Amino acid sequence: MKLLKKILLTLIIIFLVPLVTFNVYNFVSIKLLHKDLALIDGYAVLEVISGSMEPTIKIGDLIVINTNEENYGIGDIITFRDINGSFVTHRIISIEDNVMVTQGDANDSVDEEMSVSSIVGKYTMRIPGAGKLITSLKNPLVMTLILAIGVLVCFLVSTDDELKPIDLTEEEKEFLEFKKNKEKEKNKKERE
Repeated sequence: MKLLKKILLTLIIIFLVPLVTFNVYNFVSIKLLHKDLALIDGYAVLEVISGSMEPTIKIGDLIVINTNEENYGIGDIITFRDINGSFVTHRIISIEDNVMVTQGDANDSVDEEMSVSSIVGKYTMRIPGAGKLITSLKNPLVMTLILAIGVLVCFLVSTDDELKPIDLTEEEKEFLEFKKNKEKEKNKKERE
């Protein structure tokens, strides 16, 4: 039982806590603060929903872009806003003055000419398949399952090998007694 507890806690610490934190940060940045991207020190993470950059970048990958980058050249993969305001990640195939032409690696035709000022950031890396994982965490059924696992882990951590509640240590008992006495003193002073 102790081994099971350790495994569950390790899994939660390694996987669930960062994923839930990432989702909450994205939600707050984009939905509540009305930002275009959730930035961390100039870097943003985007989910790939199109196959236009395959095989380099696949549907369901997460990509990291550097929004502080200012030097762009032919062959660079960049994320920009198209004429509809959507994020597009394609490769620069020509750049001259303040105008660029891009194309997805899997696309037969080039994109419309765009101003370099439409660039949001430069591609730095991809995390294969992680976009699918992040999307699945937004599913209410998955969130309910995570909550149930969290409750189960809390239960397992607070019980012994026979699933009986763990007794408090002497220090914890003394601390609770101390808090109780402080509260009594506070209430007594308020009555006077």
